[in-house]
Amino acid sequence: MNLYFLDFETTGLNIYHDDVIEIGIKKHGTEEYYQSFVIPKVLPKGLVKYVPPNITKITGINDKIIEKKGIMKSVAVFQMYKYIADTCDNENPIYIVAHNGNSFDFIIFRKLLHYYQLNVIDNLDKLIIDRFQYIDTLLLAKYLFPKEKVSQNAICNKYNIINENAHRAMDDVNALEQIYINMCTTLDNNEERINYYINNPDQINDKLFV
Repeated sequence: MNLYFLDFETTGLNIYHDDVIEIGIKKHGTEEYYQSFVIPKVLPKGLVKYVPPNITKITGINDKIIEKKGIMKSVAVFQMYKYIADTCDNENPIYIVAHNGNSFDFIIFRKLLHYYQLNVIDNLDKLIIDRFQYIDTLLLAKYLFPKEKVSQNAICNKYNIINENAHRAMDDVNALEQIYINMCTTLDNNEERINYYINNPDQINDKLFV
């Protein structure tokens, strides 16, 4: 089954003007993952070059980390998509899971793909790209818990999931995987099923009408 958990850290919350500074993605049920720091565009002249202080306060990512470990956006995008291509099962749909993905991560994901196709001669495998489907766990949380807070942190607390480094890509990805498994189990229990939704991700989007 091709189920991937995705998280981006960025220089801000404007998906059209802020830049990615960290990528994290992991295939469900494996120890394989891809993580990288990404060099964003240079900020207007000031005290910092890449990462605004408010973002550093939230993520712990600063200019020193970007300058030491960051890679070019085109390289990061290629490596991210290559990781998916190398680890996915042939022909089956590829599900990308994120929390608030429809409003944030999935838009960035598609923007990065578009950027790569515009700026690199060798196109990514279109057959892979056409197989992408998206599951937003925020919508699933709203469906399951209509009267509760549904931020990723709130759902972690609900399921007693410990995320010691929230707002770091791989820590959020690992927490997201646990959230997704638990919410699938909750769906199963509500409908008296066993391991149905974790094995049939297409049925989640059918249930959510997306």
